[in-house]
Amino acid sequence: MTEERLSREEILSYSLPAFGTAAILISVALYLPNYYTDELGVTAGMLSWIFLIGRIWDAVTDPLMGHLSDRTHTPWGRRRPYFLLAPLPMWLAFYLIWVPKSGLSSNELFFHLLTCYIALYTCWTVFSIPYISLGMEMSSAYHERTRLFGGRQGFYIAGIAAGMLVPELFARAAGDPLTGYSRMALVFGGLTAALILITFSRVRERPRSRDRATIPFFQGVAITFRNRAFVVLVLVYMAALVGGSFIAPLTLYVAKYVIQARWVVPYVMLAYLFGSIASIPLWVSLAKRIGKNRTWMAAMALATVGYTLSYSYHEGTWLRWIVLAVVVGASNGCTMTLGASISADVIDSDELATGTRREGAFMGIWSFVDKAAVGIAVFVGMQGLAAIGYVPNVEQTPEVIEGIKFLYCALPAICNLAAALGFSRFPLTREVHADICRQLAARREDAAQTNATPPPDA
Repeated sequence: MTEERLSREEILSYSLPAFGTAAILISVALYLPNYYTDELGVTAGMLSWIFLIGRIWDAVTDPLMGHLSDRTHTPWGRRRPYFLLAPLPMWLAFYLIWVPKSGLSSNELFFHLLTCYIALYTCWTVFSIPYISLGMEMSSAYHERTRLFGGRQGFYIAGIAAGMLVPELFARAAGDPLTGYSRMALVFGGLTAALILITFSRVRERPRSRDRATIPFFQGVAITFRNRAFVVLVLVYMAALVGGSFIAPLTLYVAKYVIQARWVVPYVMLAYLFGSIASIPLWVSLAKRIGKNRTWMAAMALATVGYTLSYSYHEGTWLRWIVLAVVVGASNGCTMTLGASISADVIDSDELATGTRREGAFMGIWSFVDKAAVGIAVFVGMQGLAAIGYVPNVEQTPEVIEGIKFLYCALPAICNLAAALGFSRFPLTREVHADICRQLAARREDAAQTNATPPPDA
């Protein structure tokens, strides 16, 4: 464990891209739905299908990218080469999302956004799966992984803060959303590309992590889903993340029509992010004391309470919104930190079963779940708005306001409660993982001795 302790420089260098990618993705999730419905005239129902189609595309590309990453062999390793392929196309796709040609019809806007959206998330797949897989390989120490992903989560949350606050500042400074968002896209895209390239130059892969997996693609997928711990973890992570993902696409609608205080949105976002960032040291420390499993269950229970209390929102309750944003933000900080750390432990159990490291195969599925959660929340949220009779830029009926509150408060509470109950069946405890590590260490030692033994004389 001691020899695998990561330096602060390693954690910093690895964590940098999380800032830029989070800023890009949260700006799309938060501002794009309202931008295309209220500013450009695309209906909420049409918009929801773009997010759903994007997730169907991810269901194909993410596992394939994970398989490809596991089987890549270059002098730079099997993960880092993809850090060179993705940044510039990602920058271009992100920019084009915000600058459709003027005069396009609703159908033309739909296909423009669909094309750019799929291109953006394909580039994100090419980078993110090797990136997360690389993090899984940097240490096999149980708590060291929590340090690494806690550090990455800090940058990720800072990126979320930028993605939530900066686009609005650009729009106000420019005088109109189109000009402001296009400038924001140039800045965020360029910064993200630069951070990815810095990580490529500063982080190295561990020698033992360069061995390629040899299991065929479909056989590998089948083996992955036979891992009970991974299946439970994926379902729980999906439920918790879907619950938290309703915040981004629906926050502006809650501010405009429920609380009726659009001005409070930046303060709510800051409160949410403060809860996420400030709670990370607490979750990391608590995980060391009582284990990752119990800590995460406590966080999901906290989120359930926070979202349940949120259903009391009505006109003028902006202070209550800020306070509860801290609560649900703290829960999200735990989910994003411990979810990734626990998934690395699950991969160790797979290595014990298969004899090979397959971070890419697991992270292909993990990445799809990560993006699918946002896609599901946006799809359900936009379809929900259409179903309850939402009409942009008019005073909403009491039924519509109740519907928005149900989507924003009740559904997330249900998702987190289901996640907490489901995780109670998770089989991989700290003690079980310690035993897996002992068996893996013994196997590697035996293999090393075998390789070091000279062949008998002829």
